[in-house]
Amino acid sequence: MAYMIVDLQRTVGGIKPLHGVNNGPVTYGSLVDVSDYYHKAGIPLVRLHDPNWPHPREVDVHIVFPDFECDPDDPDSYDFSRTDEYIRTVLATGAKIVYRLGESIEHTAVKYHVHPPRDYDKWVRICLNIIRHYNEGWANGFHHNIEYWEIWNEPDYSDKMWTGTHEQYYRLYEAAAPAIKKAFPHLKVGGPAAARPMLEFVTEFLAHCRDKQLPLDFFSWHTYTADPEVIARHALHVREQLDRFGFDKTESHLNEWNYLPADFAKIWLKGNEYMRRDVFERQKSAEGAAFVGAVLSKLHDLPVDAANYYDGQPTALFCGLFDIYGVPQKAYRVFEAFRELLDRPHRVAVEVSAGGNKVYGLAGKDDDGRALVMISHFHPKAESYELVVRGVPAGARMKCAVSLLNDEHDWLPLGEHAVADGERVRLDIPGYAVVLARLSAV
Repeated sequence: MAYMIVDLQRTVGGIKPLHGVNNGPVTYGSLVDVSDYYHKAGIPLVRLHDPNWPHPREVDVHIVFPDFECDPDDPDSYDFSRTDEYIRTVLATGAKIVYRLGESIEHTAVKYHVHPPRDYDKWVRICLNIIRHYNEGWANGFHHNIEYWEIWNEPDYSDKMWTGTHEQYYRLYEAAAPAIKKAFPHLKVGGPAAARPMLEFVTEFLAHCRDKQLPLDFFSWHTYTADPEVIARHALHVREQLDRFGFDKTESHLNEWNYLPADFAKIWLKGNEYMRRDVFERQKSAEGAAFVGAVLSKLHDLPVDAANYYDGQPTALFCGLFDIYGVPQKAYRVFEAFRELLDRPHRVAVEVSAGGNKVYGLAGKDDDGRALVMISHFHPKAESYELVVRGVPAGARMKCAVSLLNDEHDWLPLGEHAVADGERVRLDIPGYAVVLARLSAV
């Protein structure tokens, strides 16, 4: 029988707040609002890209600055009204923000706003004033102290996000990043929100930044997959390339990720509506929840500094956390459990004897010795494990309360056990499930 050893006396760092999301808690013009759930899960970081409130444009440059012919230094050239309100709803949850400077994706045959700016210098001046509005009070603005500013999104993806060449994007970054750092040296600027982190675009971009000595406080990248190990390979590759090009202090941000058990292009083809529905419903199910638990666990062994699940807003597509009514789904429950792990911030060692890439464990304890173990069984077949608890003080016992999340249950209590050092608790885990084991003094 496979077993999992949790050693309460062996700390291996801390629990990192990696359960950020994309987009805020409101949609349909704030008619649906899941702010309370964001707060309960302690969402630490919200990246603003493709928000839907109710139009997917609230933070886009062309919404804030609707007429490119206007004077970028005149406050009357800007319309911050919708963006102000949207950002207010995000900050009210307690989350910090990554503000994407650019445009939302365009699936239409005709592309309207995802072109290279006609005047790079003017576009940069607009972005500088957007930052001033939200951080320095410019144009009846605020002092939100938004730290992260990302330049564009997925210029390597397709003309849905960038109709220009890769070289045109490199020049846009070259125009924007130094200007932002010069005006606001305490802020962090980065990009490029790469859609394909393993391809040459990444190395070409990093070479350009190195050769031009451009600031790169954070490098952002995306991965949609059905295999947590793919995220691991991408994370290691990104870190290797950053170090190779001299950006060893640059943060690595996985700021779009989700469970995608199908070909992304194929699910949008005519006649594939049932496949499409199946993919997004699986994201919301225990299958998606087990994937979330696996990734959040795996990321703790990887050189990733921030992560943002795509996405958090309660819409019909992509959001594995809520349905369109704002009802929390199975994947959201794992975010709640992860928040509880942050209350036990000292990560302790977890060793899995077998199971390959289908079982993942993460455990933390607090200063009083109370611990939480999260076990994500990312496999369709049931399996039995023995949870071995080490590090219990000699002569003492700890209470081990076990609960289960699967398609039928949200944290169903499976029983309590009193365990001494080295004792085992048998766990019979159904396919695609997450198990929590709470350890406390008897």
